[in-house]
Amino acid sequence: MDLDASVKEKIVVHAGGTIRIIAYVSGKPAPQITWCRDDGEVPKEAVVETTGISNSLVIKNCRRQHQGIYTLSAKNEGGERKKAVIVEVLGESARPHLTIGCINIYIFTFISSTKLILDAGMTREVKAMAGTHITLMAAIKGIPFPTVTWKKNDAEVPTRADIETNQAGTKLEMRFCNRGDCGDYTLTVENPAGSKTVTCTVLVLGKILPPIVEVDVKLIEGIIVKAGTTIRLPAIMRGIPVPTAKWSIEGEEILSEGNVKIDTDNFSTVLSINECTRNHTGTYLLTVSNPAGSKTVALNVTVLDVPAAPIGPANILEVTPDSMMIEWRVSSGSLATQLSITRLQRGAEYVVRIRAENKMGIGGPLESKPTVAEHTFMPPSPPGKPQTSDLSEDAVTVGWTMPLSDGGSQITGYIIERRHKGGKWIRVNKKPCKDLRYRVLGLFEGSEYEFRVFAENIAGYSGPSPISDPCKPCRPITVPSPPVNPRVKDYSKTTADLVWIKPNKDGGSPILGYIVEMKKADTEEWKKVNLDDFIKQCAYRVKGLEEGVTYRFRVRASNMIGDGEPREIPESVTAQDILIPPEIEMEVTCREPVNISLNLFLLVSSSSSGS
Repeated sequence: MDLDASVKEKIVVHAGGTIRIIAYVSGKPAPQITWCRDDGEVPKEAVVETTGISNSLVIKNCRRQHQGIYTLSAKNEGGERKKAVIVEVLGESARPHLTIGCINIYIFTFISSTKLILDAGMTREVKAMAGTHITLMAAIKGIPFPTVTWKKNDAEVPTRADIETNQAGTKLEMRFCNRGDCGDYTLTVENPAGSKTVTCTVLVLGKILPPIVEVDVKLIEGIIVKAGTTIRLPAIMRGIPVPTAKWSIEGEEILSEGNVKIDTDNFSTVLSINECTRNHTGTYLLTVSNPAGSKTVALNVTVLDVPAAPIGPANILEVTPDSMMIEWRVSSGSLATQLSITRLQRGAEYVVRIRAENKMGIGGPLESKPTVAEHTFMPPSPPGKPQTSDLSEDAVTVGWTMPLSDGGSQITGYIIERRHKGGKWIRVNKKPCKDLRYRVLGLFEGSEYEFRVFAENIAGYSGPSPISDPCKPCRPITVPSPPVNPRVKDYSKTTADLVWIKPNKDGGSPILGYIVEMKKADTEEWKKVNLDDFIKQCAYRVKGLEEGVTYRFRVRASNMIGDGEPREIPESVTAQDILIPPEIEMEVTCREPVNISLNLFLLVSSSSSGS
């Protein structure tokens, strides 16, 4: 029974316009779609366009003979639906109302601008200097709106020309023109009622020149200035059009602010830095550019200053009643520097100050902590009990805690010893370890090892730490990670087809297979589906579902260590067969004033219902 073929919407289109009827059709299985007009075939000019979600009928440049009742029919095993649209075409195409009021040619230079107006149908000549901007504009009217074509010397306009067209008119723009832009530029507007053309001849004088930079060769080789003075970096630049200048250092653009000043005109640029410091040392890059290219030069500057304070802390390595040994660093890349200070007074408290000096002067001080001239230290107490971690087949990481007492002198390092359980102790590291952990290499897989640690300061070694718990180096193996992206591929009233992707990590042991678990949505108990053996593939059909019951599923991977964490399928599944009748959502549009969209949805029962 046809439930909606009598429901007809109407669209009105002017002759010469476009008829466009869009229908959105869905159904399972995919419906068979047919179009007809007045119960017959659609006009031969009609084009049917089909995408994954829509079906459209389009007639361009329509005439009165294209009007009528257009009907779409969609049919599958679940039923049939129809939708109808009345199309009315008014009149024939109107002669275009075409107006080309003027073409405004703007010639922009860096000093002034001029405008030349050309009337429709006239051919004029305009001259512009290389490197300026040219814009050609025209106002356009017509019914239907005309097509717009720009040409240069009866050929395609170069791609560098920027063309913009809308209901107000059209515009062609060329930025930084050159001699290659010379020629006759023709604008043609056309619709079914006729066409009009206007031409403008463009002459470009001169040519674009790439930028040139001239700097003093001493700046390139490198200049040296004293801290507190002014750095001045001048450069001459030329080019057509006038280049722009950009200063930078280490990839960062330099801006004119604070004690930094940049003065730039059409012929030169100068970077000045007042009261410079050592931080202003570096290679300054000057980049000048215009449409014809760019040029970069590097200017090297070194700022001399007094040294910075030595790098702390100032460590007192050894103290006696009449002397002390002090250590410091001049810079981060140099070795430690030591000095023995003698002829101290017993019991007196001393602070040592250290300064660096170069040809510019003496730098800031580094002070030591107050120290009394007397014996105040002894060997440190033992470190804490070692702990082992990060085992592999031939290595283990041993960690410990600091001694409760450093004996009054800074701890200089730690010594680690190992042994087979109950055997002889063997030193592991030749040089004292500075950290509180050490990676012990060269072990044998399956052997049982124990470790102990000694702390060291200027007075000597501490006693041994407590002995670590025994450990056996072995290859680490864990359970696998969860399967990736499990989902329900298909289902029916008694089955559900599950698929997934193998885990990202197998835990260091091959995956033996997979376990599928399910539960009813209203319960908390998960039940194993594959009771007898592992699932070897990444897919499984769950059978024996109860029709109408909603289920949840999850999957886990297993290796020789055990079962990994499960990954649950996000969506629930209700055991039932799938049947989707066809649906149509129709939209009709045209380029004329009337636009109507059809959005009617009717549910049609399956053919077995008898309707």
